[in-house]
Amino acid sequence: MTVHSLTGYSLIVYGRGNMEVINTSELKYLGKALAINFKKFLDRSVDKYNSLFTLNPEESKEVFLEISKEMEEKGDYKGAVDIYKKMLASEPNNVNALFKLGKAYVQAGQFKEASEALKKAVVLDNSIAQAFYLLGSAHFALDENKEAMDALKKAVELNPGYAEAYYKTGLIFDARSEHDQAIEAYLKTISFSPDFVRAYQSLGFAYESKGMRDEAVKYFKKAIDIEERRGGK
Repeated sequence: MTVHSLTGYSLIVYGRGNMEVINTSELKYLGKALAINFKKFLDRSVDKYNSLFTLNPEESKEVFLEISKEMEEKGDYKGAVDIYKKMLASEPNNVNALFKLGKAYVQAGQFKEASEALKKAVVLDNSIAQAFYLLGSAHFALDENKEAMDALKKAVELNPGYAEAYYKTGLIFDARSEHDQAIEAYLKTISFSPDFVRAYQSLGFAYESKGMRDEAVKYFKKAIDIEERRGGK
């Protein structure tokens, strides 16, 4: 029996006349490994058959990232999380894997785990605006508004046109009943993203909270107009 390790992520065990796969995230991995290595196989002698399934570390990471992306697109965030954890088990300071793990946790609603992964990611690389945005989103979901605001401020420093980050900042101000600051953030949002429906709706509620009914109605109408325009396409 021969055992081959795929860069610490999975094992393929070969016996006489059969093959057993151990600890793989998905059978898709084997199919992708075959596709990557098929040309190599054609150029090798039969006695090197087992090397068909051996991927170098970079190829292995690419395969896992591709599979995890497919999982996230299908809403299988738990599966994606499992893959990123496997990657990090052998490469704990992989910033891309930490970022994607944090993102998958946010999508899965696991905000505590998301904040832990993303905090490590931004320590290793403090130039990723989306990582700070997602970290701010996780803190906001955990009612950690100060930490959320700090992370979102960093996101817009890195990307001054980050509409989603301005919008989330507005939500924090609204949660504090600081409606003037919230309105300023929402207006900033629509200046960068004119069809951001939720920002118009939030402007309406913020003005309503200030007793400015006419302004509130104006922005509610704008939100409805955008939704109707989209529905007509």
